[in-house]
Amino acid sequence: MKKRDTRTVKGLIDEYIESYAKPKNMSWHEDLRMLNKDVLPKWKYLPTTDITEKDVVKLLSRVGAANKTLKVLQSMFAFAVSQEILEASPCSNLDAPEEEILKDRIFTVDEIRKIWFGLESTKMSEGMRLILKLLLLTGQRNGEVAGARWEEFNLRQKWWTIPGTRTKNKKNHQVFLAPMTLDILPPAQKRGCVFPSGKDKHIAPRAVNMAIRNNCQSNHEFAYGDFFKVGQFVPNDLRRTASSLMAESGVNEAGIAKVLNHAPSAKNHDPEIRQALEVWEQKLQAILLGEGKPDHSK
Repeated sequence: MKKRDTRTVKGLIDEYIESYAKPKNMSWHEDLRMLNKDVLPKWKYLPTTDITEKDVVKLLSRVGAANKTLKVLQSMFAFAVSQEILEASPCSNLDAPEEEILKDRIFTVDEIRKIWFGLESTKMSEGMRLILKLLLLTGQRNGEVAGARWEEFNLRQKWWTIPGTRTKNKKNHQVFLAPMTLDILPPAQKRGCVFPSGKDKHIAPRAVNMAIRNNCQSNHEFAYGDFFKVGQFVPNDLRRTASSLMAESGVNEAGIAKVLNHAPSAKNHDPEIRQALEVWEQKLQAILLGEGKPDHSK
């Protein structure tokens, strides 16, 4: 079989996937997904021989699962060396760039307060700050909150209907708007994006991830500083924390499942969703009002 042109990073990726990953790794599709998502947008047409250790470090500072991306790059460049495409791997001297973000993370009460009050000093737009607060308040997904549009909201009746075109299960989903949520929403418009970024475009979910990373660390080129003092986290940790603390507050599993859009709900204004989010709001208010602002110097 004729080898692919590996003079560019795109060609090397194609050759690595077809000649190495597919035959040897049952989860090769995950390697391909990660390379397409994190590597190709930056390196697609760069000469393979031009990639340096500094380039790898810079790339890793911009991606979410940096350790996983590094492992795939190490494997790909080791393959390139074995095939004499490269003389040496630009990853050979690199260790994991940072401690892996904990899976299934649920924030403690103190961490919730550090994140909420830490947002005040972060270097991000006001819209980005509000997205993070709404992720915690509503328990919805990053893309659903960041992509919210005003025509989805009935502020008089206090309900937000996320259309099936924007939900993971492709079904319409209703979210009750408790008072805290209503208070922090931007000034209402008749139509358009709630969190705009350019003409009729919303803040991208990927940008939310990047904003968190850049405000959670101080040892990378593109970082602004560590404003939360809770370590690295991802948007879904806020959703997971909300659902966990709903359960601690006495909300039953059926109600939580409806809030998370994991179970069918009533067509109009499901009382279980309303009750669950009201209980969660009361819990969050108690957390935030507990003992004043947390000490971010710790």
